[in-house]
Amino acid sequence: MNKSKLLKRFRMLSRVMSNRGDITINLTGNRCYTDYNSITLPVGDLENPDYLELLEGAIDHEVGHLRWTDRTWTAKSYEKGAFFNAIRNGIEDIRMERMVCLEWPGAILNLSKMVTQGIKKGWFSKPTDSFPPSLLLQAVVVYYGRYKINDQVQLKEFCEIALALLTDCIGQKPVHDLILLLDTIPALQSNQHSYELTEQIIQLLKKIEFKPGDSQGDNSGDSQGDDSGDSQGQNSSVSQQVINFVNECLNADESQLMADLHEQVNNELEKMSDEVRSSNHMEQLIDFNAPLISKNDRGTVGTAELNLAKRLSTPISRELHKIIYGLDRKCVNFSKQGRTVEANRLAGVKAGNFNVFKSERITKAPTMAISVLVDRSSSMSAVEMNGANTSALAINLAIDKLKGVNSECIYFSAGDLYEAKCFKSTTKAVKDNFRVSSRGGTHTGLSLYSVIRRLSLRVEQKKVVFIITDGQASDLMYLEKSIEMSELLGIQIVCIGINTGMLYGFENQELLNIQTVEELPSILKQVIKNKLIA
Repeated sequence: MNKSKLLKRFRMLSRVMSNRGDITINLTGNRCYTDYNSITLPVGDLENPDYLELLEGAIDHEVGHLRWTDRTWTAKSYEKGAFFNAIRNGIEDIRMERMVCLEWPGAILNLSKMVTQGIKKGWFSKPTDSFPPSLLLQAVVVYYGRYKINDQVQLKEFCEIALALLTDCIGQKPVHDLILLLDTIPALQSNQHSYELTEQIIQLLKKIEFKPGDSQGDNSGDSQGDDSGDSQGQNSSVSQQVINFVNECLNADESQLMADLHEQVNNELEKMSDEVRSSNHMEQLIDFNAPLISKNDRGTVGTAELNLAKRLSTPISRELHKIIYGLDRKCVNFSKQGRTVEANRLAGVKAGNFNVFKSERITKAPTMAISVLVDRSSSMSAVEMNGANTSALAINLAIDKLKGVNSECIYFSAGDLYEAKCFKSTTKAVKDNFRVSSRGGTHTGLSLYSVIRRLSLRVEQKKVVFIITDGQASDLMYLEKSIEMSELLGIQIVCIGINTGMLYGFENQELLNIQTVEELPSILKQVIKNKLIA
């Protein structure tokens, strides 16, 4: 599966499963995190089934938290200590994943594969008598809940071993009472309920009382009692062991607990991403390498032809309108029932074709965000810079006339980026900002990277970058990876060359070259003809 299709699949799943349309899924970079509004996943080897299984499991798990986990109770849980939070987190993961699977049955397989990966990588390990008390009790909660409640049968053996070991430590009756509490997980409706169930488990532990014959779950209460003093001493010793077990649980730190599955998956995905980058000798796109964006520019002393830009904005707007609203989709169906009869099909009734009722469904063109990225490097002559300024101004004026389309204009060189127009402002209000002069090198790749990051966070359904340049990029490695990122995120790039026969680094992109600004409308016709925006 290619990256673009994979990302589209994940985005579709996030919208369907979360019941929210505002979740952004970024498949980029080498870090994994969520901020409860977006999910960022690292790019790894898409031919590696382990990577794909973890990636799909992570999506289902994180989207479940976005929809069903209230962070307020997670924060309260952290305040109660490491052991309390580990038990609550295990319960909440089980409850939340169960909700995900009920809402979206396809997640059952993805989450099960993630658990299998967890067993293979040692995140879920077979319990032994060397487990610390806190880890053993946590294992019972996690393995029992995932096996018995979420049907993750690969944990059956681990669950049975953990229950047997816990019974040896605290007795059969307390374990029975613990299971009764865990069996209530399907009825929990919120993270608050997970928190409250954890409180009940803690209270159960604190109230455990040793009773002869119950401590080991065996026949210890059936002894002949030849030496009552020895028997009482043994019972006292076992009772103290139970007390010590409970105290060790309540006072455990993170080193004595199972690591959070969320963190384990994230760390593994990041590790896989780093390994791919290392093996391919890829130069990483690190955030702090990207140029900053400034709203002020001391170099706005260039020229731009305002009247020409205004005149050209109308035909440009007309061509852009054809491109954008050409994305409307019309679907016509015929059936045996309906309200509108298609007269041309009535002749077929005698032949048995009763599908004469016509229905139409029109899917509106998506909203769109366009970044106009303009080269202002020293290789741009004064004439070329004037053409670039006027072209950028004309394009942004034209976009302002289109409903559902927003634009920004960013100038780049080897320094910080200059924002001539932001998405919120109108072009007319900031027209003087387009009088930009040339200076510095040509960091096209890093600049494109910054723009792509900004676009990826936009709410519009479709995103496009218009690059206006003379084609002499000085950071081809970054440019190559930025183009790869744009393809991954479904962001299209339209290259407009100023008096150049080649855009270096864009060899696989179609070049639209202009000699004068007046050619812009015809160039955009070429965009339509070649379907560069689809």
